[in-house]
Amino acid sequence: MNNYISLCCLCVLLFSCKETTTPALNTNEQEVLTNPLQTSQGEKDLYKTLKKKAPLTEAQLAIILPKEINGNAPVGEFGLKVTNQLASGMYQPIGKKGYSFFIQDGAGSSAIVRNFFTSFKTKPQGPPQTEYIYSERDGYKTIAFIQSKIKRNSIGFVYNNRFKISIEGPDDVDVLWTYIDFENLKKLNKYN
Repeated sequence: MNNYISLCCLCVLLFSCKETTTPALNTNEQEVLTNPLQTSQGEKDLYKTLKKKAPLTEAQLAIILPKEINGNAPVGEFGLKVTNQLASGMYQPIGKKGYSFFIQDGAGSSAIVRNFFTSFKTKPQGPPQTEYIYSERDGYKTIAFIQSKIKRNSIGFVYNNRFKISIEGPDDVDVLWTYIDFENLKKLNKYN
């Protein structure tokens, strides 16, 4: 019996010490095994480049604000506001819920671009009775936030890998997307 136990222990020891080899993975197999949430080298380079750029001035950001949204002009003396790296506009029809437009410059120490792309990868969800929709529209990664209970929705995207643009209002996000004036946004192309 002792010989049998000794033999079994020896066999277990031999099998456990046996060297195992795994076949080399080709490039496609390696890509599948990498973490899809990991920051790519291209993204790291983009974030380093943005960090070195100087943010736009308030005057440079102000010219990007739309003159109107869905036929509505800015409201009151605070309808258009520009502060450090953020420009916003409030556009409200009489007696109805209005629209808000935001542009944020991701240059300098701002992490707005990194945060957007991280959210797009991780796809977090909001509180009950809300919904996030992550999709690509016209070549842009977009994040839409739906709040059907209060009839308030928003959609945002990153323009030129630098500027986060978002619009908020009572309309469906597909309609809000049509209110974005891409011709006006082309003014930002010279700052890339």
